[in-house]
Amino acid sequence: MKFFTTLTVLLASVTASFAQQVIVSPTSGQVINSNTAFNLTYVSQRSGGFRESSIKIDVVISEIDASFPFPGGLPISDLTPTSTAADGSSIYSTLVNPIVLDGGAPGNRLVAVVEYFNAAGGNPGLDAVFVPVTFV
Repeated sequence: MKFFTTLTVLLASVTASFAQQVIVSPTSGQVINSNTAFNLTYVSQRSGGFRESSIKIDVVISEIDASFPFPGGLPISDLTPTSTAADGSSIYSTLVNPIVLDGGAPGNRLVAVVEYFNAAGGNPGLDAVFVPVTFV
């Protein structure tokens, strides 16, 4: 019985750590006008309860070959969820001005979302998801 309980808790922890985080907008390879704000929509399936729960995100535009932490312009910091999906997923949506974040330079860039969350057991967690785009 003890083995089964331990296995169940282990499987729940592994499942929670593979929650899908998705940048819905912009899409990979999207061409974006560097002088115009674009919509960023991010969905975190960290939905709370026994599993992980999303707290906030930062948004950064960075060079395409950058590694974490993403160097770049000033981030948009401490964005909280704008809505919650029926399954409990946190949804973030905001307008991002590339001129403010990256100086509006044309070229290939990464739009990165750095998510802060409560991991299973209440421990703090940090994750980064990115999408490559081209500014013109």
